[in-house]
Amino acid sequence: MNRSTCFIRFAAVAAALALLAGCGKAPASAAPSGSGQTFGTDEGVSSGPVQELTAPLPYQLFSQGAGSEEGFYYVEPTPANSLAGQLHYVDYASGLDVPLSAQVNSDHSDETDTSYLDSIEGDYRLFLSGGQLYFLRTDAVYRMEPDGSDRRLVYQCDSGALLMCAAASEDHLYLFQRSGDNIRAIRVPKEGGSGSTVATLSGDQDVTLVGCRDGLMYLHRMGYDPDKADSMGVLGATTHTLATLDPATGQVTELADLCPDDTQYAEPYMAGETLLLFYPNNGLQLAICDEKGQPQRTLPLTAQGESLHQIEQPYVIGDTFFLPCWDDQLHQGCQLLVDIPTGEVSRSDLCLSRDDGKDKLGATVLAENESSYLVVSSLTTEEIQAPRGDGTSVTLSAQRYGYSLVDKDQFTAASPQLTPIQRS
Repeated sequence: MNRSTCFIRFAAVAAALALLAGCGKAPASAAPSGSGQTFGTDEGVSSGPVQELTAPLPYQLFSQGAGSEEGFYYVEPTPANSLAGQLHYVDYASGLDVPLSAQVNSDHSDETDTSYLDSIEGDYRLFLSGGQLYFLRTDAVYRMEPDGSDRRLVYQCDSGALLMCAAASEDHLYLFQRSGDNIRAIRVPKEGGSGSTVATLSGDQDVTLVGCRDGLMYLHRMGYDPDKADSMGVLGATTHTLATLDPATGQVTELADLCPDDTQYAEPYMAGETLLLFYPNNGLQLAICDEKGQPQRTLPLTAQGESLHQIEQPYVIGDTFFLPCWDDQLHQGCQLLVDIPTGEVSRSDLCLSRDDGKDKLGATVLAENESSYLVVSSLTTEEIQAPRGDGTSVTLSAQRYGYSLVDKDQFTAASPQLTPIQRS
């Protein structure tokens, strides 16, 4: 994949989420204004604030995996059937990438194996919460032990409905489920059972979970307003709103207009409990905000005259904001890092190796522990089988990633030392 393809992939993802549609270039200093508009709900909700609310599934690149201090879980298609999947675990201590299974001398290709997933069609995610591993796909949520054993169904939505992002508290999952003309925020016991509606949102908007703070879910709501005019006076434009949802009361509160017109635009992210706004145009700047979405400090991510431009969706690992870029002078990819607590901006020129000899892309960070990053360090191509639906299959080329550990203080070094993860 060359850098043009990378940028197209980024643009396609962004367009699919309606992140950039209708928005032109934004001055980085433009601060979205809060409307303070509040919507009530008559849905049945819990009493008292929700404690220990976290967002294990904010939208970000490579979010199909889930990391802990000891290792990283991810899913990949099985070679014999691209619509089925296999759970893998990268063990940091041993440096091994293994199927999440106790079976030996097995191809891990059926339901008797704990690593086997019968379907990975559509969107899917892994996340960790309360010492348990969860697998979320568009129609159901499953829970299992960290070794993959004791997998059980937590919740299954009705036919035609679509599960989206999720938050978690000590005892419950909070899922967003699209059905018909509505998006429902539902509360489901972690032990399994039926869901209860916390709030109902309009289905003519897309919803992305940005993160959680102070018992509130921060949402990026994307819609369309036929009466909103662009800078040329043409009616009809995409709307982008930062809002909060209180799962204890079901109340939705609008905080900020992220795209007041087609000359201004900001993308929301969250690092821990710190709310961020990224301005993708006119200088690549990042604003550190208060709980209302108002910028308190703005950081330029590139030096004046630096020949960098964004080629992938930004993402957050821990307290660090990562921006994948392309350096036109060096003809290679790189990563810009922002340490949110200090505001320090640094750069990594570590690139992944490719068996196709195409453009050198920056090495994406998948997860972290206290001392190291897990990075995508290589990309190879292999053949897999894709079922046709008539009992036959077709051979396709699929990308297979290789991973390495790198010390955090080495990641931005001129010649970082990598510890390759060995696939077992």
